[in-house]
Amino acid sequence: STTTSTGATDGLRGLDSYTSASVSAYGSSGTAITDGIHSIATVSLAGATITYNKVTNIANALPPQYWSLPGNAWQIRPSMIDSLRSLKDSQGLPLFMETGDEDGAAVGRMFGFPVIPNPYLSTAFPIYLANWPRFLTIGDTEQMSIQMMDQTTPGFVTLYAEKRVVSSVRDPFAGVRMSA
Repeated sequence: STTTSTGATDGLRGLDSYTSASVSAYGSSGTAITDGIHSIATVSLAGATITYNKVTNIANALPPQYWSLPGNAWQIRPSMIDSLRSLKDSQGLPLFMETGDEDGAAVGRMFGFPVIPNPYLSTAFPIYLANWPRFLTIGDTEQMSIQMMDQTTPGFVTLYAEKRVVSSVRDPFAGVRMSA
């Protein structure tokens, strides 16, 4: 990145900035900004519309040792959930049926894993399946900076608060994604 406004040059990265690969891998160590970036297993949609087989390919790309662990879930953009709901078989019946689950969603669970709608996922990577406790770590500092500014308007005081939080992929093998 050439900007520091999103923190990319300071080592802060979002999920989209990790390298796409057919197989996950740990990044190499070193001092360059590109060192340490893991590769995440990515199933490509290749510009086509979503199909049931592509969803199956994403699920199959998650290594079997993670399937039985607690914390597995899909995170999917709401627009992609709408695309999944419109998938139909050869006779016009929906592939994801309303089955009266406790949450009442047609795509509330897929392959036994809960589906979490996430509007903050980018359109470049609209689907993630991961064991989230192992895949992503959120680093949080216990300190918070709070400053009181001088009176800017009569009778009012402005407070400025800052808390530093960062996320990082801890185990690149514990998650897979789909690229659009």
